[in-house]
Amino acid sequence: MLTILTLVLADLPVHCMRSQVLGEWTLTVGPSSPTRSSCGHQRPDSQDAQPALEIKDGKEVHVTFADKGENKIVVQREGKPESYFSMVYDEGFEFNMDDNSYVAFSGFTLTPGPLGGKPTNQSECGRTQVGWYSSMDRSSFGCFYGVKKGFQPHALPEHKEEHKVVRKSEHKVDTDKPVSREEHEKKVALINENVKTWRATVYESYVGMSQRELNRKAGQFRPKEQQSAKSFLALSSHAERLALRRSMQIEAELPKSLDWRNVNGESFLEPTMDQGDCGSCYAVATMRMLNARHRIARGKEYNRTAELFSISFPLYCSEYNQGCQGGFSNLLSRWNQDVGLVPATCAPYTTAGTCAQYSHCEPQLQQWRADKHRYIGGYYGRANAGEMMLELQKGPIAVGIDVQNDFMYYMDGIYSGAKLVPIQESDGWQEMQHAVLLVGWGEEVVDGKTVKYWIIQNSWGQDWGEDGGFMRIKRGENNSGIESSPEVADVVVDESKGARLASFMSQSPKTTV
Repeated sequence: MLTILTLVLADLPVHCMRSQVLGEWTLTVGPSSPTRSSCGHQRPDSQDAQPALEIKDGKEVHVTFADKGENKIVVQREGKPESYFSMVYDEGFEFNMDDNSYVAFSGFTLTPGPLGGKPTNQSECGRTQVGWYSSMDRSSFGCFYGVKKGFQPHALPEHKEEHKVVRKSEHKVDTDKPVSREEHEKKVALINENVKTWRATVYESYVGMSQRELNRKAGQFRPKEQQSAKSFLALSSHAERLALRRSMQIEAELPKSLDWRNVNGESFLEPTMDQGDCGSCYAVATMRMLNARHRIARGKEYNRTAELFSISFPLYCSEYNQGCQGGFSNLLSRWNQDVGLVPATCAPYTTAGTCAQYSHCEPQLQQWRADKHRYIGGYYGRANAGEMMLELQKGPIAVGIDVQNDFMYYMDGIYSGAKLVPIQESDGWQEMQHAVLLVGWGEEVVDGKTVKYWIIQNSWGQDWGEDGGFMRIKRGENNSGIESSPEVADVVVDESKGARLASFMSQSPKTTV
């Protein structure tokens, strides 16, 4: 059986659950500066070149990250008001403290493999990598790292030469072997025998591609975690039942449909693009979310040619993400908030690039930046369909989805993948492999039953899906995890008039921390 494994939203070799992060921490916080620093990270960030945990002239601050119940997770400090905390998927966390906003990846170690082989990794959830902070008004920046009370580093494993008899059943599948049309057709025939509300097809571009190339189409991959198929409606806690009820109340007050492809005859979206062999879906979804929301907010003053923002600039320059190796919409929006936005005409999309090639980019006549990057619902994992519909009225949303093996073959109809447990019912995390742009909602009668759906724009070209690169997917049951981690941000005038961007361009990425 042909298996498509696509993972772009898990890029660093770390897997830390919320329960492993909550508790008492000691932060080492470096001095602030009006100049933003890369804090020793590469542009984009690289798992193989993480900076050492060293902060010059740092001061210690003691904090507690606490779950207060009723879906409330906060930062606590003695004598200080509680403040915001959120996980960033399973790879790190962000929080507010003393009028500053902090973000860091969770700790991990990489051990070189024997004889130069593949390195092994170990998550160290009781510490962070070197992270970043900035004041709320972007006037000062700094670096920090944290260590949880009681944390003990893992001992590095010793590499020993082992001789193992490999049984025939243990041989790995040849991922470089081209996948034939016959294999694709068998897969599609099986899908169409079992689905009722949608149809699958074989895409010509898939034929002859290797399994590795198919995987690469949506990004890098690591072994998928086992997902629960528990019903969305099987909620156990009082708080979660109230949240579902609130979601239904919101939905009842909203129109039956909304589609940003056609609002009074006008489309606020860009044509569907093909991200190619770069794991950039998170950057495509983020920047197209910002572009659409900017156009909606600006109205008749919007200049479609002059005010489209570059995907490649943050893709290859952001220290908060890992370029074509993957990343997260929330962090990319945060970076565009800290640094600023550049026009797409200066840095057109490419599947291979470096940050250095954009050193010539200059601010637009009117300089813009992202603002108020946020998870719908307040923090990662607290969204619901009703709140997403409310936010979607302001513009498209970047969402993560759990890509099942049949997803890549979608042709038309209302797709139905696995129904995932809301994140509140789990340990604060669900695996997502792909990012897309949520652009609307609607409903349709299928076999006498009303089926509610979301409308998403993918980034696999205009020949994929229906209506030039779009998909409809069941709404209100966290289908394929689409309601787990929706992310948005706004676009505002950059009060620094491009000074942050100019400062970034003039620095070496390995600024002293």
